[in-house]
Amino acid sequence: MGDKTGEGEKHFTFVDKRKRGSEDETVKPEPSPAPKEPVESQAPQEDAEGAAPPPIDFSTFILSLSSSAVYHMGGFQDPYSGKTSINLDLAKQSIDILAMMEEKTRGNLAPDEQRLLSHTLYDLRMRFVELLNHK
Repeated sequence: MGDKTGEGEKHFTFVDKRKRGSEDETVKPEPSPAPKEPVESQAPQEDAEGAAPPPIDFSTFILSLSSSAVYHMGGFQDPYSGKTSINLDLAKQSIDILAMMEEKTRGNLAPDEQRLLSHTLYDLRMRFVELLNHK
């Protein structure tokens, strides 16, 4: 896109309006520094209870999706209200995502990852069908 006003390239100046002493400081933006180390090698931060979260790997991802499905099937209480809620559409979505993962990763998983995925899917599907039958 060309500049139709004929003014040429516009420059921006950032003015720090926080008072430091008696004068305003004009701050020019600097490029953000590149991370010093990859994200994977940084130490995990602790959660509110002081425990470090588990490392992220395929098994953790599968367990996270299965926890989401269980939650939407009323498997966990809301920590604030103490109530459970059931949303079978969201539970089915999580189960379908896991089924898609099983299909797309077939032949590319370690045996323990494949077992975890297939057993998790089986358990979630049985729980889902049981909920549908008692509805």
